[in-house]
Amino acid sequence: MENEVINSKEQRKLEKRRLFEERQYIRLQAIKSKGRYAGYLAVLIGVILLVDLLDNFVTSVNSNVTSCYINEFFVNGHLFGIEKYEDGLALNSTFNLIGYVLGLLVPFYKALGDKYGRKPLFIISTIGMATGLITVFFSKTYFGFLIGSFIISFFISHDIQILYILEEAPSAKRATIYSLLKGLGALGTFFIPLLRATVMKNDPTLWRNIYLLPGICGLAFAVIVFFLAKESKVFVDDRIKYLEIPFEQRIEEEKRQKEEKKANANKSGIFNAIKYIFQHKELRTLIIIKTIFDAAIIAMTYYESIMATANMTTEDITKALFPYPLIYCISVILSGFLADKIGRKKIIVIFGFICVISFGLFVYGANNHSDFNPYLIGGFYGLYIGGYWIGRDYMEIISTEMVPTDIRASIIGAEGLLVYIGMAVGFAFVNVGILFMPIWLTCIIFAVPCVVIAVILLLFKVKETKGIDYESIQG
Repeated sequence: MENEVINSKEQRKLEKRRLFEERQYIRLQAIKSKGRYAGYLAVLIGVILLVDLLDNFVTSVNSNVTSCYINEFFVNGHLFGIEKYEDGLALNSTFNLIGYVLGLLVPFYKALGDKYGRKPLFIISTIGMATGLITVFFSKTYFGFLIGSFIISFFISHDIQILYILEEAPSAKRATIYSLLKGLGALGTFFIPLLRATVMKNDPTLWRNIYLLPGICGLAFAVIVFFLAKESKVFVDDRIKYLEIPFEQRIEEEKRQKEEKKANANKSGIFNAIKYIFQHKELRTLIIIKTIFDAAIIAMTYYESIMATANMTTEDITKALFPYPLIYCISVILSGFLADKIGRKKIIVIFGFICVISFGLFVYGANNHSDFNPYLIGGFYGLYIGGYWIGRDYMEIISTEMVPTDIRASIIGAEGLLVYIGMAVGFAFVNVGILFMPIWLTCIIFAVPCVVIAVILLLFKVKETKGIDYESIQG
């Protein structure tokens, strides 16, 4: 009787899957038959640019007002009896661990892109980022702020718009188009100091004001994505090819592989993606290197606190934040043109060392700010954080150029899950370190070795992937 119930449930599950895949096949065939209208790639780049502007703003906004909310909730508000800035910063980071735990769900969310397509997740992620911003704006308490921050951190981890353009762009121009898009998208962070100087009026008590307008724009961008973006051509072709295999044959193949206890490494899903990573030495090595590199991310994003604890004024901090968008924009565009000529690896090495040198100059300038123009300090900040993001992004590009289309989103998701190990180590070191050392010293001691070691390992242990055609990659 129990076996009959189990079989009945299994049959209903299979029937539900069959109906879904039949409808999906019809829908994808219709999308394919319509093709692409003239100029679609330019329109898509425009749509993705809007969302990437939002993504860059959302990614950096909390880091750019850290001292404002730490002072409001902890130093002045005495939440949990805390009065010292470093103690409040450490406790805030501890609460953010909840966000990292929620972040463990992101890879499973990303993997849905291999089943349902890139476009649905593109729309949902855009709405999610906007919702997080609006939630923070209306928050009255620290815990309301945390909820908005958790929503933000969940959806900025996805970067589905980047996968979109990587799959749509011609392979010979992939890095060029990607870098042009990322460079212009970086200008989204320009609105942070602009809003600090206008709606916040350099008054640290008005920090919530910078969240509202971008949140409203994000909801409008989601509508634009819905009407103007089409499903990724690479996904459509690959999924149709898979669905053209008779349903019964696909089910039998899955059963056969389970019976033979073979890892079904070329199917989507996080756990299969993790198996795939560990079964492929080159990809496994890259993920280990990226884990080391990502361990520095916490230290790299404490720039506003480094300036605030060096007693720079709110106005000077705002000035220091202005150069970054322009520096990053130029650097990313330049890196793209170079990456298609000299390769991805050399770009990571170049910008990795720019990051390390500029980080040292930024820390020195902030701690001696009376001798430096705030815009120059901001220039050092722009070079170091820009170099770091570029290195990180090109490691991800290399990983996408190592895996087949049908598991690409799942691999990116699994990669995000695995690099949390490095982030956790970095989080623990930095947030314990700032209780005993100056924030700037803690960040230097941890971040610099992580970046240097990762760059050197990548140079000698990972092969170049320049010129790879996504559709030619086999498992």
